[in-house]
Amino acid sequence: MNKKSIIIITIEILVIITLYIFINSSYVEIIPKCWVYQNTKILCPACGGTRFIINLLKGNWIEAFFSHMIFCAAFIYLGILNIVYLINLNKEKKVAMWIYPRYWYIIIFAILLLIYTIVRNLL
Repeated sequence: MNKKSIIIITIEILVIITLYIFINSSYVEIIPKCWVYQNTKILCPACGGTRFIINLLKGNWIEAFFSHMIFCAAFIYLGILNIVYLINLNKEKKVAMWIYPRYWYIIIFAILLLIYTIVRNLL
């Protein structure tokens, strides 16, 4: 494992530990509520994202999934992408290069997020 991989993994672990400590403290109550939802009663595309992170860090996997399904899929994608990136840092022959972000991945994500938001508000 090279130095860059160790630095990346260390930073990721520190961020996860910091978030875990924050979520399990009384400071979680100072997170602001969604301005759009409070004023219009319409769920914005990001509504449920904070609940997703909180439930994920508390180990409530099913509640996290149902808090925001698109964020859950994005989280899984980014986790796999991170693993592939770290593997490719240490190899001559790169693997799974197709998983690296392309501009159309972002377009697909935006379309899915828009559809998810519309469906969620209609139900």
